[in-house]
Amino acid sequence: MTVKNSSDQHSRRTAGPVPGVIAVLGLAAFLAVLDGTAVTASLQTLAAAFGGELSLLVWVTSAYLMAAGTSLPLVGWASDRFGGRAVFLTGLAAFVAGSALSGLAWSAPVLIAARVVQGLGGGLLEPAAMAVAAALAPRNAVGKVMSRFSLVINIAPIVGPLVGTVLGDAGWWRWIFLLNLPIGLVILVTALRWVPAAAGAGGSGGAAPDLRGMALLTPGFVGLLLALNRWGAGAAGGQVLLLGLAGCLLLAGYVGHALRMSGTPVLDLRLLRSGPFRAALLAMCTVGVLMYTQLTVLPLVVEERFGITGLARSLLTVSLGVGLLLSMARAGGLSDSWGPRRLVVGGGIGTALGFGVFALVASSWPLWAAMLLFVLIGLAFGCVAAPTFASVYRTLQPEQAAQGTTAMFMAVQAFAAVGATVTGVVAGAGPELPVRPLFLGLAVVAAIAALLGGRLPGPPSAAESVPS
Repeated sequence: MTVKNSSDQHSRRTAGPVPGVIAVLGLAAFLAVLDGTAVTASLQTLAAAFGGELSLLVWVTSAYLMAAGTSLPLVGWASDRFGGRAVFLTGLAAFVAGSALSGLAWSAPVLIAARVVQGLGGGLLEPAAMAVAAALAPRNAVGKVMSRFSLVINIAPIVGPLVGTVLGDAGWWRWIFLLNLPIGLVILVTALRWVPAAAGAGGSGGAAPDLRGMALLTPGFVGLLLALNRWGAGAAGGQVLLLGLAGCLLLAGYVGHALRMSGTPVLDLRLLRSGPFRAALLAMCTVGVLMYTQLTVLPLVVEERFGITGLARSLLTVSLGVGLLLSMARAGGLSDSWGPRRLVVGGGIGTALGFGVFALVASSWPLWAAMLLFVLIGLAFGCVAAPTFASVYRTLQPEQAAQGTTAMFMAVQAFAAVGATVTGVVAGAGPELPVRPLFLGLAVVAAIAALLGGRLPGPPSAAESVPS
């Protein structure tokens, strides 16, 4: 269907002020990230509350992760079919419902089941919110809008661990979930009034759903996540191998199906023909590994190396978040002027150097110096994440944005699981946390991000000419 320019401009109009709409969308995505970081900081408290082993309560996080992985592949098709607004509102409603069920849970299995509901909504929520925000933004200011959007989201790694630790230590763990209800309902009512019905709509609204693709892609993706999770939990090698093999076979089947399909598959692999998009996707894989490995390991470092427990365990995580917050405020906007290439290359190199320094001095530096270092790491790392994500909307056509957004989130989700799982295995392998090899490994991953940044678009004039 051909849409005229005037119609396209009309579809971008909002019933509320555009900055306000972007803020509401960002707050919704912030809520999902906040919940995840708060819950991760409270697993020991949840284990004590339900009288279970930590190995069981880890499924509170894993169930959310795998449920979000299940719904992620549906975002692209559902946005094209129903519009980004409808997908966003559906994700928000499911997330709020899952939060209510989690807060009322009376046993660990019930809590895990409730987190599945919450994860199904969360998997839709963040990418749909970002796609709608990008659709409402002028094309030449997408980086600036994504920067502000990311600014809201990236407060979560600062606030989340603090909220989880405070509520958990006070015995109020249920409020980690129940706090989502009033905030989520306010966002829902505001979004219904302000976000236009056409926001985030794709170009294949009448296309039939790719049911075969969904049947291959979603179970395959979840199978790999489950294999990684079970490997980290020390399950039998045969079980891990079977899950991993099943996941790989299903994904291989999807690849063949998507490349042969004449219509639009649930996740269009033909987007990978764009070299800059391919580089951006791989760079986001490194972002997933780096971000979630840090969130998992930094509290352990503070406790083991500096002998600090309780709320102060979050000091390095908060320092990282402060750096990210400051960096995200400018990085996306600068990418509109400079293009993402310089920022991602420089940010990747800076992040790698920061990790390398910490690997060498972690055992000798005082805590205040380590905190300052992680503010600097956050500043550099923010120049990798925000411009890379914003580049999707510069290298793909507007009607491909929902598919590209989905692919980016799937990459982060999958490699976040890799980072968290590997960190768990490494942390449990001996009596002491191997800080030096762990952070040297992170430095290598950050250096890979810098190399991939060299494949991203340059200044705006060059970026706009990149074929998609």
